[in-house]
This record gives sequence, structure tokens and C-alpha cells, in this order.
Amino acid sequence: MIVDKPPLPGDEVDLQDAPPSYDALDDVPPPLPRAEKSGTYAQNITLVPSQPSLILSPKASGKRPASSWFNFGPSARQAREVRNTIQGLLRDLVKQTDAQGALGVLESCADACRTYDLPLSALLQERNIEGHTPLYWAIINRPTEPTSTEQPDVLAALLAHAAPLSDATADELRLACLHTSDHGLFQRLRRLPAFSPLSGSDELILGGSVPVDDVDVEDVPGDEAGFVATFRIPQFQKRMRISEEITLEFIAKGRMWMLKFVVAKHPDPRLGYRYFRAGSWVTVLSLLPHSPPTWIDSRLVIEDPRARTHSLPARDPMGPPVSLLEAMEGGAQSEMPARDGKSKPKIELRMKRSEPLTAPTSTGVRNHSLITVSLEENPLANSLQFKGCPYIESDGSLIARLEARLVQPGADCVIC
Repeated sequence: MIVDKPPLPGDEVDLQDAPPSYDALDDVPPPLPRAEKSGTYAQNITLVPSQPSLILSPKASGKRPASSWFNFGPSARQAREVRNTIQGLLRDLVKQTDAQGALGVLESCADACRTYDLPLSALLQERNIEGHTPLYWAIINRPTEPTSTEQPDVLAALLAHAAPLSDATADELRLACLHTSDHGLFQRLRRLPAFSPLSGSDELILGGSVPVDDVDVEDVPGDEAGFVATFRIPQFQKRMRISEEITLEFIAKGRMWMLKFVVAKHPDPRLGYRYFRAGSWVTVLSLLPHSPPTWIDSRLVIEDPRARTHSLPARDPMGPPVSLLEAMEGGAQSEMPARDGKSKPKIELRMKRSEPLTAPTSTGVRNHSLITVSLEENPLANSLQFKGCPYIESDGSLIARLEARLVQPGADCVIC
């Protein structure tokens, strides 16, 4: 016998509440995106699928389109079309000379990416413009001098939207600075954590996450092959003892250089094929990727800080300059401080190689084309590791300069 069971509470079914059938959805238009802070539908993004690209207004909404039954956001086709449009806009953006207009286009792209769940950071780091990223072209087309101090910085805005930068993108930015020989911009970019991240110990010593070393590069007037790079390295001794490595990068003469101070280990791939006693303090000069090979004859000069505060003796105005620094300063007597019995003579480390320097093929590849000099080879330079060293500034910084000429070294130093 089958007994009819009375319905339980909640078993009632209202067919009007059931989801629509597939046939009923065919004629339903897709929902429009909602505005950021209101319940009304936004009309400020115009989609024209029949045209080659989409039109994005500068005031695109920041929220994804509303969802309903079987519609969980923008379609893949719409997202793909918006992506292609944004890539085209970024291509046009890096060619613009109107900074204000470029920023408006960038914000429009950012709003559209938020609406359609597209990663603007990834789009800015894709090499889809003639094999390079939009960031690369923004540096290439960047004016050498800003037209006014109030002009917005398009590159800074692009970098803010692109963060965090990948290692490949950081290499792209290095390459762009090299292609434009823009050492000043390169040093500002080195303040970005993705560019030259500090070791954990350096972060604790220096109280920050980006390099604080100052590097200034100047060409030598009348000498196409000469340049002088001046370095200020905070907390030099403390960083060498604890971190055991200090890296300085700079651009000079169409090449990207790296000067390192390291504490030698055994074995130590940082020093190429040369062997140094473990614990020795060694300075290393090399080229970075994308730099053409070159001969170089150079010397690293470190002066007693007390010598820079003394008056300078006159020299024969008809005589040759005694250094590249003096030649660069037009004969100013900055090299020959008066001796007062207190200041030490300057440290000079000759840095040369019997073969041209060559750059590694890419970042991270072991480089054996190096110039390496141990500080132990010079008694004065060896004193840099001792407490109370007179060549260290009162705040713990070391000031040094690299005087270099891109010529084949001979028996005699061509820059001394």
C-alpha cells in the first residue's frame, strides 16, 4: 500500500523562481557595468566590437560588470578586445610629448583593467612593442631635460603602475638607460628595490631597502676616452665586515660598469680565475650585459679627508695636468693638497688588464673578464679595513674615485 506523504514545510516549489531556460536567455542583452559607488549602470565605457578596437573613455569605471544568472563577469571575448585596445593605447602613450595627456590615457587604461580584471602591471612589462616593454620606450623617448618643474613625470607613473618589477623588466630599464647614456636617470632608478635590492644585513645597517651609495660620473673635457666616476659609500667598513660585498653600478662612455668591493672567499666565483687569500679585501671592475668590449687603463684614488680641507699650492700653468680630475676641472689645483704633517698621501690602485674587458651575455651569468686588485697590494689601501683608518670619513663613509681612459694599457700609466 502506498501512503501519500503530506508535504513538509519548505517543500513548496514556485516555478516562477526557477532559473530561466537556455532558450529564454538567447535574447537577453548582456548587463552593463555598474558605477563605482552607485547602483546605477555606468555608461562611460563604450564598447564597439564591430570596429577594429574598443574605445575607452578617460573616465572608465573601476568595477566589474554586474552579474546575473549564468553571467559571471565580462566575457573572454570582451576582455581580449579590451586587452588589445590597452596595448595599443600604451604604444601611443610612450610616443606622446604631452605629459598631462599621457597621464590621462594611463589612468583610463588602469580603470579599464580594474573593470575587466586585467593586470596592468603585467601589460606594462610585456615585450610587445618592437620587442621591448612600454617602460623601455618611455625611457628612450623621455626628454633629457624636463620642460618645467611642474610637469608630471610619466615614467614615474608608469613605474608605479608596473610595480612590482620582475628581474627581466629591471634589465630592460638598465638597457634603456644604457641606450640613452642617461647615468642620472639610472642612478635614480637604482633607488628602486627591484633594481638593486640590498642584502638583509645591509638593510639592517643602512636602515632601508634601497642603495644609498652616491655615484657621479663626468667626462673629461678634451679627452674623448676619459671619464671620472666619484663614489660615496656609507658605512663602508661595517658593510664590508658584515655583508662582505658592496656593489656600485654606473654608466660611462656608452657602457654600463660595475665596481665591487668584496671580501674574498675560497673558492670565489666573484673574482673570476684569480685566487686571493680568504678574507682579503678585493676591488673588482667589470662590464655589465649589453656593453661593448673595450680596453681600459684606470686607477682607483682615495684621499685622506683632511687633505681636502687644506689650501692648494700653485702649479705651473704651462705644465700638463697631473690627473684626469685636474684635467676635468680645467686646471684647478684639486689634486695637490698642501702637506701639513697630518694628512696621509692618497691611495692609488692601478686597475688594468692585458686584454679588453668584455661583458657577460646576461645578468646572472658568471663573468671571467674582470679587473681584480687586492687592497693588500698597497699598504695604504690595506689600512682601509682597520678601525681608525684616516681615509674613512667621520660619518663612516668612504669617498673614492675611478679615473679611467678607454685605451690599451702600456708599461706606464696613461692617466697618472
